[in-house]
Amino acid sequence: MRVILDVMQGPLEGRQFILNRPDSFIVGRSRFVHCPMPEDQTLSRDHFMIELSPPACELRDLASTNGTFVNNHRVDRVRLAAGDLIAAGQSVFRVAIESINPLSSAVGNSAMTRPIASGTIHCAGCGAVAPPGLTIAGPTGPAAGPANEPVEWWCSSCRSEAASLPQPVPYYTCIRELGRGAMGVVYQARHNLTGQMVALKLIMPETATTRSAIDRFQREMSVISQLRHPNIVECYEQGMTRGQFWFAMEYVAGTNLEALAKADPGRYPIDQACRLTCQILKGLELAHRLGFVHRDIKPENVLIAQTTEGLSAKISDFGLTKSFRGVGLSGLTFSGEMRGTIPFMPPEQMLDFKKVTPLADLYATAATLYYMLTCKYVYDENSGGGDLIRMLMEESPIPIRDRRPELPEGLAAVISRCLARDPKERYPDAATMRNALKPFC
Repeated sequence: MRVILDVMQGPLEGRQFILNRPDSFIVGRSRFVHCPMPEDQTLSRDHFMIELSPPACELRDLASTNGTFVNNHRVDRVRLAAGDLIAAGQSVFRVAIESINPLSSAVGNSAMTRPIASGTIHCAGCGAVAPPGLTIAGPTGPAAGPANEPVEWWCSSCRSEAASLPQPVPYYTCIRELGRGAMGVVYQARHNLTGQMVALKLIMPETATTRSAIDRFQREMSVISQLRHPNIVECYEQGMTRGQFWFAMEYVAGTNLEALAKADPGRYPIDQACRLTCQILKGLELAHRLGFVHRDIKPENVLIAQTTEGLSAKISDFGLTKSFRGVGLSGLTFSGEMRGTIPFMPPEQMLDFKKVTPLADLYATAATLYYMLTCKYVYDENSGGGDLIRMLMEESPIPIRDRRPELPEGLAAVISRCLARDPKERYPDAATMRNALKPFC
């Protein structure tokens, strides 16, 4: 699926913008958006966003002052169709929506979905025929394989049955549920042969999936799982059973940073918070050196183990969000998938999720430290009625000493530098940021 925006009127008249993979596209006056028009003072800095998540393409107004109009009707959120006219400020965009053949695309390894004919796909569980309009997810380009390659699809009733199985993965016995989120559920489980205790994470793709997409996702996660560091949760093995991806990971018998911060809001010990942050940065040093960017550092993704030397921070879900979303398996819009992440996300990641650098992890780590110390986000979440995405793009971080005045000025300066909107103004790497925090540990 490809969405084409033709600018029919306004400062960029004659320009064309193409969205050909699941992503977001923001229009506004700010120089940080995908389609900047600083000369149009009737636009808000971040005016509206288009989210492509095939087969859906939606437009969201980002609490703009003068509104966004689709076919002359003011909208807050609407699903777009071919031929729609979008008006914002002085500009008018015409929407075209095309289906594209995965073998003719020139987008390299981006994710995409393509329509298939009814009756050609059957449920892998019960054999039911796929409904009309079903889409399948897979990487574009030659890696997608032939158009008739094997496709994995599970109907809603078989998905529900798989999700409710008491022992969903062979050789593992689930003991209790540890957590549940947008991307799946995690159980404490025991390996039946070795007796090893693990955290068993289960993820069900939300779309029909090509064999090549499944293989690519598992390859990427296999490479990432080779990361070995005391401050990174280890992945022991992975697989796919009854349509669900599963990961057997190191079981951390403790809590996470979010729970620690909420246990005594705004009063978490400064030295302990900085020590845990330095441990996160140690894990990131190794990952960044090997070419991996986490992209989803946040308090709930940092688990806390109790050791003989005290508390130990362990980064979980390394690369999972990027790989799962990268081959189009989530079936969620960008903002829906990332809603819990946005308060810790650097602005550049909203603009291009795939191409962020290790400096994005430094921003997220600083935002996580900020939350530990204050139990609040880096911006005022109630400001202006507050759309999270608009705040990320527009709001300046609230100085941390406004939240907690007794913090050392030097520590506040370190955090402020790491939260700079321009990545080049942050510390150059995780090791440098860790050295800057050491005096406060």
